[in-house]
Amino acid sequence: MNTLTEGQTDKPACSLTIRLRGRSAVESKMGVLFIALFLGGCTHEQTKVHGKKLVRVWHVWGGTMAEGFNKVCDAFRKTHPDIDLRPVFAANDLATNQKFFTAVAARKPPEVIFVDGPQVASWAEWGALEPLTNLCKQSGINEKDYFAPCWRQNAYEGNVWAMTFCADPNFGFVWNKNSFRKAGLDPERPPKTIEELDRYARALTMFEKGELVRVGLIPWAQYGQANSIFTWGWAFGGDFFDYKTNRITADNERVVKALEWMVSYAKQYDVTKVASLQQGFGSAEQNPFITGKVAMMCLHIGGIADLARYAPDLDYGVTYIPSPPEGEQHSSWVGGWCVALPNGARNRDAAWEFVRWLCASTEGTELAGKSTGLFPGLKTSPYFETVRGKKHYDKFLQILQECRHQRPVMPVQARYMRELSRAVDAAVYGKATPKEALARARVATQRELDILGQGGKGRS
Repeated sequence: MNTLTEGQTDKPACSLTIRLRGRSAVESKMGVLFIALFLGGCTHEQTKVHGKKLVRVWHVWGGTMAEGFNKVCDAFRKTHPDIDLRPVFAANDLATNQKFFTAVAARKPPEVIFVDGPQVASWAEWGALEPLTNLCKQSGINEKDYFAPCWRQNAYEGNVWAMTFCADPNFGFVWNKNSFRKAGLDPERPPKTIEELDRYARALTMFEKGELVRVGLIPWAQYGQANSIFTWGWAFGGDFFDYKTNRITADNERVVKALEWMVSYAKQYDVTKVASLQQGFGSAEQNPFITGKVAMMCLHIGGIADLARYAPDLDYGVTYIPSPPEGEQHSSWVGGWCVALPNGARNRDAAWEFVRWLCASTEGTELAGKSTGLFPGLKTSPYFETVRGKKHYDKFLQILQECRHQRPVMPVQARYMRELSRAVDAAVYGKATPKEALARARVATQRELDILGQGGKGRS
């Protein structure tokens, strides 16, 4: 077992500064940091193992993704024998990150942390991350090397705070060709417009004895309600944030139209019957697209491998998300995980070398892509040459190359997504009109943004 050598540190243990800003829900998150700051004291953590610099990486991967990521880490170790790289699984989403904040406040963070794109601005605002701007300059890393939304999601208040590990083109739109054949539709002609999508959905939806047994599409069930309204809102030509005025625009006219369209499906096919059908949905072999209970849906790039694994003979196609004539054609947005340096972490140079290699080098990005099946954020990565012309992946690459959006870069993204989810739920179940529901989301999110004192601040 490796043991740490006592007293070997490369950074003063009491150099951490955490910003405490605002009140409200944000304060509860910062309160954890504030309390731990006093309880933690000035600790000195060992940072070398048998003369090697220790770099602990808190990552989010499980299952086959974890296997792929471990392969990437093994390759890094072979070319960097002076670094003891230790990947550690640490659950993290927009709501589950208290362990990380406590570690930062106690001056015991990992050297590297995976952070979801919409978390970056929040974590930077709260002082949990180190700015990477100078490190990028020293390493010759430039904005032009990355897909634009991938770079923008990590830029906040004039600094770069993270590097994109995987660029998820959200989304590919998939259709079950066998279901199309059974419904009398051309299996090689997917819907391009909302009008076509509606017509296809009607033909594909099936009832038996009054119960819904197959649905053409469930607009509000595209990887969660918030992601659904982002997806269709942009496809309808809407927007969610005004960077010039720093105002939330959830009830933008075209976003409202998108939600009205989503609600039309709830009314036409009876949302309670749709919900009943959804009770039988599962994962793996029970994926509703595989079982034929859903004929059309949005697909995350990681879904390609899942469909190949659990339904290798499934006949399906991938295309762009349909949109109305007045909307945004070939609409999409970038999601995905990024990698950052926590504030107060030791072995900064070694940690940055791993981040740089993983997210900005030809070797690291190519290997990461091949090992995980996810696209790098680095648009010059040689990995992309391996997927050109590859079934399904080539369409996702086209979608990524045309991508225009990322979720709003501002420090109350988690609140925004919760409010958007509530808005979609309220509208779909008839508890509020789409305009009323989205207006509530705007007001609630703007209130929290204002509490943070964000007037005039935002994405750089």
